[in-house]
Amino acid sequence: MTTKITLPCEPETQAAAGERADRAVLYGAVLAAQRPNVRLKPAIAAPALALVPAVRAFLSGDEEALAAAALAYARACGAEDFLLAKRAAQHAK
Repeated sequence: MTTKITLPCEPETQAAAGERADRAVLYGAVLAAQRPNVRLKPAIAAPALALVPAVRAFLSGDEEALAAAALAYARACGAEDFLLAKRAAQHAK
């Protein structure tokens, strides 16, 4: 996974800001899937909670459409490696 580091003085593109926001939603969904009583920041709570069923399906190893949706979301925001690592860690337990 390659990550472009944006310097504070360099303006962020609209696309990069969108990807960053989508990654925050995914991170929140993973956290909520692993700890159901977690409190998420209001800005990401609703979309993250909507993504939780798909993330839960993916983390449990399902190969159904719901799990595929979580992986597609992760790919779209550049967090595929993160989601795959979370699944591997869960299966290692």
